[in-house]
Amino acid sequence: MTSDSSTDLVTNASVLISLIVPTYNEAENLPALVDGLRRAFSSPFELIVVDDSSPDGTADVARRLAETAPVRVIVRERRAGLSSAVVEGARHARGQIAVVMDADLQHPPEIAPLLAQRVWAGFDLAVGTRFKKGGGIEGWPLYRLAISKGAAALARLLIPEARGLSDPESGFFAVRTDCLRRVRPTGLYKILLDVLVQCRPEKIAEVPYVFRPRARGRSKLGLRHMADYVLQLMRLSGWRPLKFAAVGASGVGVAEGVLYALGGVPFHLSAAAALEASITSNYVLNRAWTFRGRGGSPLRGWAKYHAAVAAGGLANYLVANALYLAGVSKYLAYALGVLAGFVANYVLAERWAFKSSRDPR
Repeated sequence: MTSDSSTDLVTNASVLISLIVPTYNEAENLPALVDGLRRAFSSPFELIVVDDSSPDGTADVARRLAETAPVRVIVRERRAGLSSAVVEGARHARGQIAVVMDADLQHPPEIAPLLAQRVWAGFDLAVGTRFKKGGGIEGWPLYRLAISKGAAALARLLIPEARGLSDPESGFFAVRTDCLRRVRPTGLYKILLDVLVQCRPEKIAEVPYVFRPRARGRSKLGLRHMADYVLQLMRLSGWRPLKFAAVGASGVGVAEGVLYALGGVPFHLSAAAALEASITSNYVLNRAWTFRGRGGSPLRGWAKYHAAVAAGGLANYLVANALYLAGVSKYLAYALGVLAGFVANYVLAERWAFKSSRDPR
């Protein structure tokens, strides 16, 4: 369940908000962040800076700020990733509500109280989103925006708990502190995905904001982040895409076995029997292993799975033929057609034939 409804700021003086900010080489940005948070909050807050031994002196700057501002500093001996830094900060937090944000000012300080207020008002999780009305991204080239949108779509496909969110990659959110303390990170950077899967928040609010370019310092996004993100999705999904592929490969063996057993039967009949045996075998294995605990009625699921396989076969045929007509080698065209068929088959299995009970209504 998600909501965009606007509400007032937290004004209860007894409520302490813990802002958890993981840092690496953010010395230039911390003073402006503290100033922005002081202006934004009308209620008590503490800023917990979790620094991975930045060589630019980020921890020293944070300590100087702590002399006049509610800043606490945790220094870790090695660079261990944003997600574990957030959990470390939560374990030291004094507040009931934690707001997770970056130090580089791409997460506007004035939005932090709005996120905290949503949780204080009764939501289990409040997420800052770039992709709802009122939000946006400034200064990104089209390719980077496409990568971000694609990554969000992949999260929604593989993680049922992420399907109600417009921005499941967001690093800007508020949640009860005790939830964060329980999280065991499955990746280095995208802690929100772990919160969604491990804490299972039911009432989720989305607060739009505009993501702006860095004023100082350099972006840390790189191939390592992308690879870690895909690996985290695989872990959180229980490796379902790989299991689905393995089951599909097993179906080839089943079909070959049926063809061998029906050696005296006309090929057009034995081939049909082999195909049906392969599809049914794949359905049984996927229901018992890949999508264990999902799927509803077995008979209805079996029928839906046949439809998914038919759609995958059609995608295979259309893509392969379109590429071949466009001048692509027939071997490459067929291979890409197989890939397209696999994707279509998996998407329909994940979202329809074996739909999760955790899909948002």
